[in-house]
Amino acid sequence: MDNKVTHLGIIMDGNRRWARKHMLASVLNGHEKGVDTFINACKWCQEAGIRYLTVYAFSTENWQRSQEEVSGLFKLMENFFINEVDTCISRDIRMIIVGDKSRLDPEARETVRRTEDMTAHCRSLTVQVAISYGGRDEILRAAAAFAADVRDGRAAVASLDEELFAGYLDTAGIPDMDLVIRTGGNRRLSNFFPWQTTYAEIWFTDVLWPDFSQADMQEALDYYEKVQINNGK
Repeated sequence: MDNKVTHLGIIMDGNRRWARKHMLASVLNGHEKGVDTFINACKWCQEAGIRYLTVYAFSTENWQRSQEEVSGLFKLMENFFINEVDTCISRDIRMIIVGDKSRLDPEARETVRRTEDMTAHCRSLTVQVAISYGGRDEILRAAAAFAADVRDGRAAVASLDEELFAGYLDTAGIPDMDLVIRTGGNRRLSNFFPWQTTYAEIWFTDVLWPDFSQADMQEALDYYEKVQINNGK
């Protein structure tokens, strides 16, 4: 694949509907299939020369789902981080988990920390996995952190600008997104990184995330390239 995208964001929507469509016993079966697609998407990004990938794995709103589904989702994510960390290292993929980690249980936080530490040296692809994440929540947490630094004398109100504030976000040091893909048919960002997607192009598809293919990704990348050409970039 050929592209002009440095940082790709994906809202991986449609796992539950995919499970129901295929009349599977549990919606978790759809999430399991979605994990396989996520692993493939990392490979496709590397083949395309994309340096950064950010995916929406679990939003702050997802805490409202049934306890059974929430527990199952976190078990899937923990299994991925435990079982696939060696694959990430061998493929030179760095994993960063963003979001309100304080809401994770101690075991999950330790799994996240271990994955981040073990892949910190990887450089081919940086993957940000948004867990317990909401864009408004991120901005509020960043504002609170800046306010605390002002209170403690580590920062001055007059010094605040966009660059400084961006350093307080979960994505500090990572470039903003160029393109966002949302699968599953919904046409909205749903609290997905409002600060970092301000100038991103957005590509929507009705394809459910478990069915998302490399050809679908190429279609999105082609769309982005055409937009950039039309804009004279």
